Amino acid sequence: MVSFENLNYRDILIRFRQLMPMQQAAIVGVIFLVVYLPYSYFLLHMTPAESFRMSVFSTIIFVVVYYFTSVIFVKKGVQASQARSRGPRKGLRNK
Repeated sequence: MVSFENLNYRDILIRFRQLMPMQQAAIVGVIFLVVYLPYSYFLLHMTPAESFRMSVFSTIIFVVVYYFTSVIFVKKGVQASQARSRGPRKGLRNK
């Protein structure tokens, strides 16, 4: 169950970090789309159809780039943590 009582920014970030990269990309993509739709319509003075098409296209590009960069960084972090947890090398154990 989700409890919205005493929900603060730290808890939101912790819950976000616990999600899989594809779920993170989907959430960030929805936020990007919600922000970019009014921006392209009101500030760039596009028609509603142009604004929607450009927003969806930009969101798809953003989600794909976000997903692949987050997968790369997670993989690098896992490799780095595994390299640190190996312990001393064979020749350095008794010194």
